[in-house]
Amino acid sequence: MLAHHHLVEGVLQPEEINDLQRIFDVVIAQPWFDLTDFSREAFASDLIKLYRAGIVDFDKLHHLSTLTALAHFSRDMPEERQRALELLRSMEGELSAQAAQGNQYCTGRTIGEHPDPK
Repeated sequence: MLAHHHLVEGVLQPEEINDLQRIFDVVIAQPWFDLTDFSREAFASDLIKLYRAGIVDFDKLHHLSTLTALAHFSRDMPEERQRALELLRSMEGELSAQAAQGNQYCTGRTIGEHPDPK
């Protein structure tokens, strides 16, 4: 698999879809998530946008997508929503700088990458 194919290709690989689905399922299962069709579809779109933007580290993507969901798709949690928005804003500059340098926001296992069997 090409290292940066997520940035240029339109089709996700099955391993990538599985990992994105795992993140999606965990986040929408949270009791605070607004389970409307609109929220689920918009969150799925945001999750894919984060991945396509180069956030391919599974843990980082999970963290950022959870913050995104808290900020935009949570029910009756104004304090948590505000904290999530503040965290996202504080991370925005760092992510923009890394994207401008062409670096992936990656420190661990990337989406679609299988850990080495031991």
